[in-house]
Amino acid sequence: MDTSDGPASVNHDRRRFLGATGAALLAVGAGLTGCTQADAGGSAAAARPAAARRSGTSRSAAAMAAIKSFGPVKQITTGVLNTGYVELGPAHGRPVILMHGFPYDIHSYVEVAPLLATEGYRVIVPYARGYGSTTFLSSATPRNVDQAAFAVDVLAIMDALGIQRATLAGYDWGSRTGDIIAAVWPDRVKGLVSVAGYLITDLAAQKVPLPPKAENSWWYQYYFVTVRGVLGLSKYRYDLGLFVW
Repeated sequence: MDTSDGPASVNHDRRRFLGATGAALLAVGAGLTGCTQADAGGSAAAARPAAARRSGTSRSAAAMAAIKSFGPVKQITTGVLNTGYVELGPAHGRPVILMHGFPYDIHSYVEVAPLLATEGYRVIVPYARGYGSTTFLSSATPRNVDQAAFAVDVLAIMDALGIQRATLAGYDWGSRTGDIIAAVWPDRVKGLVSVAGYLITDLAAQKVPLPPKAENSWWYQYYFVTVRGVLGLSKYRYDLGLFVW
């Protein structure tokens, strides 16, 4: 965290950022609850009062409207990628990069990003490699999904957009990406919000097998890199997403 502006300024900025993000997360949670209840099935819906059902439907409709209005998606060349991203807020605002995780995408931030933008932040929400409109520039480029590759991708986005330092925020793989940048390139980080904690994979430890019961918890990480997983994801996309969720 940069302290060159003085403790009072940094703390005030941090409170504003976390306050806006916290409010947005509460809003997202309410929206997700509404969607879940609305889609839970006939018996559950019938058991709720009519007013509650209308409220859930309204929240679901609002969430869908937010998703449709999130954009437009811009494209920019960043290192080995043609990266798709959404940008909100003033062009000269303090930059914030919001990084999504697996198996989600930039729409995780449809409610968070606008709140930060109204606080004067320049908000960048990129599709990670392998997601959305982000594609490799060359078919010959190795499809590397190491944690460090995602970190280098974000640095390339910052370079392409002329951003020297930014506040990084993310969850799941987004958290890991921010953590690595903060650890290896701290001069590029104004602040870090790591929802999943400070996680950087110990590659040596990953070679040690876990008991079968524990290994089962990670099945999808292996399944989705197999041909069978690709076919399964194509045929049962909704069911798989619901199961992982």
